[in-house]
Amino acid sequence: MVIDTAQQLLNAALAVPLQRATTALLARQGIELWIRRDDLLDAQLSGNKFYKLFFNLQAARAQGFQQVISFGGAYSNHLHALAAAAHRYGMHAIGVIRGERPAHLSPTLQDAQARGMKLVFISRADYDRKTAADWLADLQARYGASYLIPEGGANLLGARGMQLLGAALEQQTGGDYSAVCLPVGTGTSLAGLAAGVDRRKPVVGFSVLKGAGDLGGNVAAFYDALWRDWHEGAFTSPASASALAENWRLISGFHGGGYAKKMSAMMFAFWQGFERETGIPLDPVYTIKMVWGISSLAQQGYWPRGSRLVAIHTGGLQGRRGFNCP
Repeated sequence: MVIDTAQQLLNAALAVPLQRATTALLARQGIELWIRRDDLLDAQLSGNKFYKLFFNLQAARAQGFQQVISFGGAYSNHLHALAAAAHRYGMHAIGVIRGERPAHLSPTLQDAQARGMKLVFISRADYDRKTAADWLADLQARYGASYLIPEGGANLLGARGMQLLGAALEQQTGGDYSAVCLPVGTGTSLAGLAAGVDRRKPVVGFSVLKGAGDLGGNVAAFYDALWRDWHEGAFTSPASASALAENWRLISGFHGGGYAKKMSAMMFAFWQGFERETGIPLDPVYTIKMVWGISSLAQQGYWPRGSRLVAIHTGGLQGRRGFNCP
């Protein structure tokens, strides 16, 4: 399926199913949990990945670029989706990979390469400079004129794609929910989703990172920019726009040791139990941490009894191949 317009993407988003996830723990606490199965959006472009890529790819094509470059690790969901999207849109793609080339490519990179992505491996020291202007200029000189997409699609266009998902959720549910939850890496998806749903509804992001750093600042910056664009400049300064940033919150403490780290026995057991009870597959880096956080907070009485929660399944199931999955 090739999606060429925002309306087509919205129509595809409206067709994503909501699946009830009932567990003994949530039932005891009187919490109703629905998983929005964005992992089913597309066989190759699942979860939040294509939403974040869509407007970037549209911009690349509008500006006449035939090639895109982005960044990630050996199991990057972002690069996996970018390779598929570029192939589908007839564009060339280059994936800049953190670390030396291994003797055997990960399944993720094998897929990306099979879809035509050129893989470029660089040292971790060079990778840390991936936002430096001189380093990016050298990259362009070496591989030709390319549209640059930040790691994870973490830019305003990526957030705008998730804003569209939020608008679809509002139409789909008619606002009949208490809160929306999603896992957070860069904060792009949290900002976009919060800007797309009803301002009166809280959007709760569960950080998958051990150290939040400036994650909250990233969310606020994207959120404010989206609101200014949405209201066509009705807000005259970032300070006035920030007054609207009341419907998102960022929760840490459910990172499981950090990004893509080995899972603890306790979290692994929870993962097994949740999938057994609900039949909904989760990925080991993002969605498992969100659902673990939702359930843990339910046990602590964080959600009022009778709450109807919607959790966004951000895809990434291809990453299960790098873990000992249930």
